[in-house]
Amino acid sequence: MKGNHLFIICIAIFLLLMFAIECRLPKKFVWAPSFSHYDKQPFGCAVFDSLLSTSLPKGYSLSRKTFYELEQEDTISRRGILVATNNLSLTDVDVEAILKIAKRGNKIMLVSNSFNRNLEDTLDFNSSYSYFSPALLKKYAAASLEKDTLLWVGDSAIYPRQSFNFYPQLCSSYLVPDSLPAKVLAEKAISLDNLKYDFGIDMDSISTDTIVSVPVALSYPWGKGEIILISTPLLFTNYGVLDGKNATYIFPLLSQMGDLPIVRTEGYMKQTAQIQMSPFRYFLSQRPLRWALYLTMFTIILFMVFTARRRQRVIPIIYQPENKSLEFTELIGTLYFQKKDHADLLHKKYIYFAEELRREIQVNIEEVANDEHSFSRIAQKTGMNTEEISELIRSVRPVIYGGCTISVEQMKYFIDKMNEIIDHI
Repeated sequence: MKGNHLFIICIAIFLLLMFAIECRLPKKFVWAPSFSHYDKQPFGCAVFDSLLSTSLPKGYSLSRKTFYELEQEDTISRRGILVATNNLSLTDVDVEAILKIAKRGNKIMLVSNSFNRNLEDTLDFNSSYSYFSPALLKKYAAASLEKDTLLWVGDSAIYPRQSFNFYPQLCSSYLVPDSLPAKVLAEKAISLDNLKYDFGIDMDSISTDTIVSVPVALSYPWGKGEIILISTPLLFTNYGVLDGKNATYIFPLLSQMGDLPIVRTEGYMKQTAQIQMSPFRYFLSQRPLRWALYLTMFTIILFMVFTARRRQRVIPIIYQPENKSLEFTELIGTLYFQKKDHADLLHKKYIYFAEELRREIQVNIEEVANDEHSFSRIAQKTGMNTEEISELIRSVRPVIYGGCTISVEQMKYFIDKMNEIIDHI
């Protein structure tokens, strides 16, 4: 029992040690953008949503409805609707619903690194396309290269002009307004060469080394409301709100919603990012079920600990087998003695005697023609007298083959003589 207790203590110490090591290991970050409310990785929105829900005075909520569904809601109160995702793809029905919602006095903020053609044609603007690569971001950050600068140029009465520095992979997209009046909220500087490459503009007469400012955030008035376009969605994530001084970049943009309550919809994200990616998400969301799951796991661990001991079945006592040969021989001899069949018992002894001579000295006494040679061979091996051996064997043969009866004394005499010969071989 003492050894079992020591084994259990070692297992418990090992589990606690592994748990402590696992807690102290550096967390592995996943840099893939998801914009999910449940994702606590850099480009998820768990921290982003938590911060806004506690800091916005008019309230912040989450929805999974599309713009068409939001437009169908007959609400009198105004609100701000926020969408943050990569490659925002809107149908004609969605664009029409956006315009109707904004016309009623609501404010729509669309945050994406690219917009599809139907929205661009409706608001008369162009957007550059950029592909985000986590590997390139890591290499750029490891090389400590120069960051890009975003400049806030919106309402200077509330927020003064201020610059923010971000890695180029996080703010490489930009917007180019055309004919509709648009208010520039934030901008970045690029070369005309990049502008020509992105949109295929012919600028042979202009030096491509010229630096121009292009918007990264635009505001379009529409009816009683407003449509706000922002081309830096990765800054509207956990990384954006935790990026030191740069975190203040998103608050001037969100201030364009005014004092309206904000609803962030996940209706235009990937379906897998709209739910908590866990097979036990419902159990973990309910406190009683969550504790039931914890107790079940704890019980399983206890069961594994207490059943890990080696179980040994009872070993039966195995006694040394007894030699029954002598007892069997005595039993058979007793049967022959009770039947007074002394000649048959002598016959059995003679067969054994002849077999011993054949095996030990290669003499066959059953061949009468070779008696002289056989008797001489036996005498040579045993050191006994040849006449004595000859007399014994020739006296036994009539009893064996002739069926003569003998007395007990004669039987004992013949058997003793045969034993004497066997003992001298």
